[in-house]
Amino acid sequence: MNFLALAAILTAVGMYALACYVRHGKTTEAMGSVTRLGTSAAEYYNKSDATQPTGAQPEAVHAMRHFPPSSRAPVPEDPLSVRAKRYQSNAADWTTSPWRDLGFSIVQPQCYQYAFDAQGAGMQAKATVTAQGDLDGDGTRSLYSLGIAPDESATAVVTPQVTRRDPEE
Repeated sequence: MNFLALAAILTAVGMYALACYVRHGKTTEAMGSVTRLGTSAAEYYNKSDATQPTGAQPEAVHAMRHFPPSSRAPVPEDPLSVRAKRYQSNAADWTTSPWRDLGFSIVQPQCYQYAFDAQGAGMQAKATVTAQGDLDGDGTRSLYSLGIAPDESATAVVTPQVTRRDPEE
């Protein structure tokens, strides 16, 4: 009898630990993708003045730096597509700007909805990358976001920390 009770307790603890491990593995997708998008957006901004005329003053050239345009719609468009399930995107989802400009796509099924928002130019430019998902299907969405903005030398810098709200929801 004691053996059965002990086995039941160990099974319950093991199932809980496995569920936490699986959920944590899914959050790794969001962290990695948001970080990769932020780095790509900073590189895009820093190279965006390459088409300016030669001989122009650096201040004038840097004033034209910009991020790629904001995404028209997140991928996937419907947040219910990633509610307690994975979404299999296709190549067409990632062929528009900003995804194409940033060299970003996800070929494996994804747990999060991705969006990119950019505003302004020059020193006033800023961009935000977000990933939202509902891993357990309870209607509460987790959010991962990362900001990118120029520093005083007009070089884009990614914020050092990914902002997380309800990370394992």
